[in-house]
Amino acid sequence: MKKIVFPDASPNMRKLVTENVIQRIEKFAKFEMYAGRPESEDELFNRVKDADGVLLGWDMPKSVMKKCEKLKIISFAGYGVHNFVDVHFANKRDIVVTNTPNYGNNAVAEHSLALLLALTKNIVNNDEKVRKGNWAQPLTSIEMSHKTIGLVGIGGIGKQMLEYCKALGMNVLCWTFNPSEERGRSLGVQFVSLKDLFQKSDFISLHLPYTNKTKGIINQSLLENIKPGAFIINTARAELVDTEALVSGLKSGRIGGAGLDVFDEEPISVDNPLLELDNVILSPHVGYNTIQSTENILNISVDNLVNFFNNDPTNIVTE
Repeated sequence: MKKIVFPDASPNMRKLVTENVIQRIEKFAKFEMYAGRPESEDELFNRVKDADGVLLGWDMPKSVMKKCEKLKIISFAGYGVHNFVDVHFANKRDIVVTNTPNYGNNAVAEHSLALLLALTKNIVNNDEKVRKGNWAQPLTSIEMSHKTIGLVGIGGIGKQMLEYCKALGMNVLCWTFNPSEERGRSLGVQFVSLKDLFQKSDFISLHLPYTNKTKGIINQSLLENIKPGAFIINTARAELVDTEALVSGLKSGRIGGAGLDVFDEEPISVDNPLLELDNVILSPHVGYNTIQSTENILNISVDNLVNFFNNDPTNIVTE
């Protein structure tokens, strides 16, 4: 009989693995679930060594995959699998990797909008001042209506963010790898080059996955030619952005502010220069983290396993 292992279930995820979920898997495989991330690669290997399929919450190092002779599928519980699994290496070993697209479109878009509102309305700074007994009102808020926002990426999350921005009366520019007049008309947006988007937008929100094509796509040249005072929101992946250039622009004031939910190193290191900037709002990679999106992640992950072993694979990730 096949074996499916969930080697690193978080407390929230464990609560959602109900009898119904287990029964779906156990129709075709034995199921084992372990609480929490293993403390070493050896411990991870011991958990998954006999598995035909893995429901993965965190990392799967190449050294572990290399030793898993039975492993046929890694069903990653999330979207940005490239941060956690070397997909190219897995594919060379005939291990299929899947992810969970569109599980958190609402959650992440709402978080992006929340960061943007917090920046434009000085929510964090004003809260700190009031708590310290300071009723001074030196900071002027920014109205978002009729301002221009540039959306970099227009997948599920980007499209949801587009709707929120339109509802606020904003002008929307978009960049995507696959622009077309027909797609622009259907979405009601104008597709422009990345250079134009950065030069014309008052706000910029990133909604790209992390892949070999998108790594470092927001480079020094773009950030140095951004519209003066523009804000950047990143709830996607830190690897999209040249962080050193971002920090430089924030320090100089060329970039007016940033709302960031993702970082090059997570948890963020205590000496990260972003922590010293008062025009930055930070959150600990929680944009996706709602009850609804966590349920979606689990259901899609299990669907991917069931479908794979029924010879009808879904949500396969390639390079």
